[in-house]
Amino acid sequence: MNAPVRALAMVRDLFFRSKLDAIATQVGAEVAYVSTLEAAAGRITELAPSLVVVDLNDANFPADKTIAAIRASSPEVRVIGFASHVDLKALRGAREAGFTQTLSRSEFTENLPDLLRG
Repeated sequence: MNAPVRALAMVRDLFFRSKLDAIATQVGAEVAYVSTLEAAAGRITELAPSLVVVDLNDANFPADKTIAAIRASSPEVRVIGFASHVDLKALRGAREAGFTQTLSRSEFTENLPDLLRG
């Protein structure tokens, strides 16, 4: 059996955080949160997550600056960005910036159990 996934979520939406927490509990994963880009580097170093998820619709986490901050702390960590399915600019920008994967919010939610299982 694999060790539980440790994830860092760059998500400020409290409703969505509760959804993430519920799914993490179901699959035995650990999720920590940051609300600012400045806090991300320290938490990544502290937690050594295997997964970082980023709410691309949050103006606090612009794709290019966010991926640069993440990669400076953990060059190999898997980084998944999610955004509204209509926000093609955010999804495309994250892919171009170097995110490992980008998903619409509904795809992200649907795949979250598997993502948190590793």
